[in-house]
Amino acid sequence: MKKKVIIVASDAGNIGKTLVASVILETLRLTEKIDGYVCDRNFQGLYERYGQKNSNKALKPLHLQDPAKGVSFLDIANPDEKSKVASSLGTESNFLLFDLPANATHQLATCMGTPQDFIDFLEFADAEVVFVCPLKDQKSITSYKSLRETFPTGAKFILAINAGFIKATESGAQAVIDGLLTQFGHESYFVLEQTLSPRIFDLLKNNSLREVFTPREERKQSDGSYFPGDSDYLAQDRGDQFILNKFIPSVTKSVEALFLD
Repeated sequence: MKKKVIIVASDAGNIGKTLVASVILETLRLTEKIDGYVCDRNFQGLYERYGQKNSNKALKPLHLQDPAKGVSFLDIANPDEKSKVASSLGTESNFLLFDLPANATHQLATCMGTPQDFIDFLEFADAEVVFVCPLKDQKSITSYKSLRETFPTGAKFILAINAGFIKATESGAQAVIDGLLTQFGHESYFVLEQTLSPRIFDLLKNNSLREVFTPREERKQSDGSYFPGDSDYLAQDRGDQFILNKFIPSVTKSVEALFLD
């Protein structure tokens, strides 16, 4: 099996890249080996949620992180980091995930020299790249189209339509969502449908999805009861629990279908 190098990328900011990266990382870690890398020096949300912690439950420094168990740092868009990018592919994991900062996709093409050099290098390492591009607004659409033009061959693309975020922030949200599905519904995509509350976003700054709330279908026992109970999770609000009970299984199944089939 070829390694899959999953790069969550968009030049647009504030569209949910790190949430998308979190969903992919956490879902694949349920059954697969996957290395996680944060690639933004200024915003390290993925590390804060999924980084390894010491015995005092404090995050271990980035340079001490095992990317197969936590989240490490790698500036994949920096040509000076070329050797580190190459070394990262020597992992035993079948998947690598890179959470890129905004406005980095134009730099990514120069990491190995040219876009084709980048593709050729991955092919030589028996790996393939999968770009995951969140869509929310025109800037994110423009970024996605630019990335496809930069890598016209040799790369796969998956779209993450952030419907919940659109509903929370845009007027005429349903028309925007319908327009995205009409324009891009023939491509590989998944939809983040539910609208997460500000409380959940605050909790997700430092916690994984399943530390905030694990869906009941994942903790149902043979006698029909659920363990642990809802009250044992950080999402204490009943409305938030209801949303997460729908949100997590929905995106988990979508990610599994796209990456594990």
